[in-house]
Amino acid sequence: MQVSLQGSFKVQELEVRFKPRRKHDPVYIKNPEDAYQVVRPLLERQPRELLLVLALSEANEVIGLEVVAQGTANYAPACPREIFKAPLLTNATAIVVAHNHPSGNLTPSDEDRNTAKAIARAGKILDIKLLDFVIAGPDYFQSFAQSSTDNELLKGGD
Repeated sequence: MQVSLQGSFKVQELEVRFKPRRKHDPVYIKNPEDAYQVVRPLLERQPRELLLVLALSEANEVIGLEVVAQGTANYAPACPREIFKAPLLTNATAIVVAHNHPSGNLTPSDEDRNTAKAIARAGKILDIKLLDFVIAGPDYFQSFAQSSTDNELLKGGD
């Protein structure tokens, strides 16, 4: 079988521009409370689950924030490919993933745990560390980094 390519092909170019201009002081994530304070205004009182990713520099400065998914009242799809898009484009070395539970019950579900583990595994391959997986409510939050049960999931091991 012979394949013949005739004509021309155009490849679209992707241009990403970064402007060093700052309109605010840098924000650093030193602990789960810091991450919660960044995502809280976006997640509190939402009628649907939203999934956000904070892209962090080597110094844990927030260099990007993206709404990765919007779901239903009790589910937001979490695709690692979408989660790592902004961190890769911003040269992040770590991320914090956060989402809300509109029900108000911030207890992590099995799906939350499986998602955190999958994200951590993908991050390990990409050399982008998952620092925390936060479930945010209007007045408080759950942090996998602070949980003795869920902390191991952030390491991406088997």
